[in-house]
Amino acid sequence: MFYPQELIDEIRIQNDIVSVVSEYVALKQRGSSYFGLCPFHNESTPSFSVSADKQFYYCFGCGESGNVYSFIMRMENCDFVEAVKRLADRAHITLPEPEYSEEARQAERLKQQIYEMNKLAGRYYYAVLHSQNGEKAMQYLTGRQVKPEIQKKFGIGYAPSGRNHLYSYLRSKGFETDTMLKSGLVMEDKNGNGVYDRFFNRLMFPIFDMQGRVVGFGGRVIDKGEPKYLNSPETAVFSKSHTLYGMNFAKKARKKEIILVEGYMDMISIYQAGFENVVAGLGTAFNTEHARTLRRLADRVILLYDSDNAGQMAALRAIPVLVGNGFDVMVAQVTDAKDADEFIKKFGSEAFGRLLVDAVNYITFKINCAKKNYNMDNADHRVRFAEEAAKILSEVSNDIERDVYAKETAAVCGIDEAALKGRISKMRDAAEGEFMKEAERKRRRVYTESSRDMRPKGIVEAQKTVLCLCAYNEKIMKSVFSVLKPYEFDGEVYKVLAENIYSDYEKKVKREPADMVSCFESLEDQNTAAAVFAVKPDFEDMTKTEKAITENVRLIKKNYTDRLLAEAQTVEDIMQLAKEKKKLDELNIIVSEGLEK
Repeated sequence: MFYPQELIDEIRIQNDIVSVVSEYVALKQRGSSYFGLCPFHNESTPSFSVSADKQFYYCFGCGESGNVYSFIMRMENCDFVEAVKRLADRAHITLPEPEYSEEARQAERLKQQIYEMNKLAGRYYYAVLHSQNGEKAMQYLTGRQVKPEIQKKFGIGYAPSGRNHLYSYLRSKGFETDTMLKSGLVMEDKNGNGVYDRFFNRLMFPIFDMQGRVVGFGGRVIDKGEPKYLNSPETAVFSKSHTLYGMNFAKKARKKEIILVEGYMDMISIYQAGFENVVAGLGTAFNTEHARTLRRLADRVILLYDSDNAGQMAALRAIPVLVGNGFDVMVAQVTDAKDADEFIKKFGSEAFGRLLVDAVNYITFKINCAKKNYNMDNADHRVRFAEEAAKILSEVSNDIERDVYAKETAAVCGIDEAALKGRISKMRDAAEGEFMKEAERKRRRVYTESSRDMRPKGIVEAQKTVLCLCAYNEKIMKSVFSVLKPYEFDGEVYKVLAENIYSDYEKKVKREPADMVSCFESLEDQNTAAAVFAVKPDFEDMTKTEKAITENVRLIKKNYTDRLLAEAQTVEDIMQLAKEKKKLDELNIIVSEGLEK
């Protein structure tokens, strides 16, 4: 472990999982558990359950489960050590200096090498831009009215024509080809003709992380060519789904309001106009991970996409993602211009400031978008519009907001306000009822499936079943471990869990499943461990449970014997192991009376 287990446990205890998850997912309490929409897969009805008692989460839809560490690792796309640091900081716990494993040191060395290569590449592109080879790109920037100081601040550069300029430069700096390939700056030729630069004849925009480190690049063609924009691939330091352009500058602005735009040039133009709290997407659809990144910067977003139909549709797709992640969302729309960059050039910074001030609530925006599809002089159209508006308003959680917009919509439709509010109320009741019914259906289904058939379907399922039963029932655990030893389990995670469960029993220590999951550093191992404890078994039918235990323990022990047989060196060993394997058919575990063979 990088940190003492006692400290790991203390940090987990000080970070209540319901509180932590609530910072990312809107939860509703139902009994002792909390339910919400799963952040790990797309769904419209709640499958995601958080247990305050177990300090555990489980999704009945996709099967994801774990403790607060697993959750942070998934949500923030970080490793175990980083999750510990974040949660320690959240709980105001001071951490000692960690001890790194060799594997971790190698991974960290690769990251540092990529950071260094990206920094050098950025400087190289910037130098080319200001050379004779960059004249065409400089003319483009001048035409777009990007000031020299802004060019420098953003590190804008130019990747020259030719296929190996950057590769040769990085080689001269001592970097190996394999490391360059891992950085995404160069690519392998599909025909086996070596490697070549990923970017050439493109205006280059370095992409920075929150700490101001170059994690990737965006390249824009100067002449004709496709694609118009090309981004770095996913690397050890760059994830498109977690990164927004300009977030390092927006962080320095220290404002709780962020302007979200579509492209690099819009972002740069707005920043140059004096509005530093602005970020842009990287050419991909705005997603939940982007929203979580923004949550670290602000709690209010002004959405400012292009004025065309595509921009409007992109805004409508982004709104539920932002609202679902707890943002106060406003929408600003440019007029007499295709985008923010053109608007600022035509009308100036002051007019742009007024445009932001005049931004409307996302509810108004959605209703106005819906209204465009109807002829309000037609009674049937007014009814259909009122129905669509009622659906939009039924999804608004704030009672005051819902009441205000319902009044305005009723006036536009020319219908009775009480009638519209009544329709909204019925829609909300139906949605709430369906929300909870679906959650309950999913929960019942998983529990039913879990308890209906605990017989082994394979060694992995057998081990999960036995460990889960032992963790939740001391009598079962005592009976099982009288014949089954931890080393007989197959797989390091299952062996460690078995050792911990048995050790805790001998020491008369009671550890929650969340504590056991924290014993593992990698997210993969944590997920494997969490899956063991995800669903609490049903002990009502002990006869059925005993049968399941017996069958699963037999399978585990037979699997262990088979592994020994495969490694046996003498005939005597083989005969002895074969005899022991055959004897396992007589094994019978009776929990209520102890153990019989």
